[in-house]
Amino acid sequence: MAVRHSFQRAALKGLFSLPRPLLVRMGGGRPVVRQGRTLDPHLQLMVSLATRQGPLETRPIHHSRHLQRVMATALGGGITAMARIDQRRAPGPHGDIPLRLYVPKGLPRGPAPMLVFFHGGGFVLGDLDSYDPLCTFLADRSRCLVLSVGYRLAPEHRFPAPIEDALAVWRHVVADPGDYGADPERIGVGGDSAGGHLSAVLSQQAKRAGDPLPAYQCLIYPVTDLTRTWPSHDDYGDGFLLDRSTMAWFKDQFLHPDTDLSDPRISPLQAESLAGLPPATVILAGFDPLKDEGRAYADALGAAGVPVSVLAFETLIHGFASMPGISRGAKRALGEVADAVRTDFVRA
Repeated sequence: MAVRHSFQRAALKGLFSLPRPLLVRMGGGRPVVRQGRTLDPHLQLMVSLATRQGPLETRPIHHSRHLQRVMATALGGGITAMARIDQRRAPGPHGDIPLRLYVPKGLPRGPAPMLVFFHGGGFVLGDLDSYDPLCTFLADRSRCLVLSVGYRLAPEHRFPAPIEDALAVWRHVVADPGDYGADPERIGVGGDSAGGHLSAVLSQQAKRAGDPLPAYQCLIYPVTDLTRTWPSHDDYGDGFLLDRSTMAWFKDQFLHPDTDLSDPRISPLQAESLAGLPPATVILAGFDPLKDEGRAYADALGAAGVPVSVLAFETLIHGFASMPGISRGAKRALGEVADAVRTDFVRA
C-alpha cells in the first residue's frame, strides 16, 4: 500500500510540475477567470481531472471514502517527520473516539500549546489517516501539539453525533490536559470545512454549557449557515470541486429531513450572540462556494467584539489545505495558515 501511494505521489508530482501553459491546456485550454480572479493552474487541472471521475454523490459511500483517503495521501505532500505520533482514545457518548496526537520535533520541554483538530469531508468522508499530511504540517510549522479527532460520520451517525463527539473530546482533554502534555491555558480548536463547522459549534456550545472555552479557533473555509443560498454558492457551485449537488448530498446524509436548519449547532451563524467567543482566524478561498458564509461568520464575530483575522486566498479552491503536494499556491497558503496559528495562538 505504501509503495502504491508513493508511486501515485510521484506520478502526480510529475504531472503537476509541467510548465504552466501545459497545465492550462490540460485543464481546459484557457485560464479560468471569475470576478477578476484567475484560478491557480495546478488546481484548474485538479478540478478537470476530478470532474472526469463523475459526481461524488453517484458512488457508493464506502468507495468515496476510500477514494478520498487515497487522494488525500497523494495530494497532501507527504507526512512531515514528527518526534512521535501517539494513538489515543477518548470516551464518547456511544463508545471510544479515536484520537491521534502529533508531537513535532524540537518543542521546548514542558506543557505546550495544543490544537484540537477536526477533519473535513462533509460529515461523511475523512478520517485520521487522510489528514496525516495536514496535521503533521500544522504541528511542525505552527510549533504546537495537534490532536486529530476521528469523530463519527454520517449517514451511519447523523446529526448531532459528530457534535456530541467533538464536545466529548473537548471535555476529556480539558479535564486532564497534562495527559497530552498540553498547556491548559493554550488549547485551541481548528478544522477545515465540516471540521471548521465543528470548531465553531464546539466553541459556542462550550460557552453555553459553562465549559472551559478554547483559547483560539482556526476555521478553514467553514460551513456556517445552511439556512439560505449564498451568492458564492451560485458563483462557484459548479466546476470547482465542491459543487452544489455535492453540498446537497452531504446535507442529506448528515441531517434528518425535518431538521431545523436555523439550529446554531447546524448553522452557527444563526446563534443569538457570538460575544465572548474565542479569538479566531477564518480562512477563505476565492473559488469556494462556502466563501460568503465564511466571510459572514468572520464579520459577525468581529461585530460581536471577538478578535478575528481573515486570510483570503483568491486563486484557490475549497479543499486546498489538503493539496500542497500538487499546488505551490496551496502550499504557500497552508504555510500562511500555519504561521497565523503560530502568531495568533502559539505565541499569544
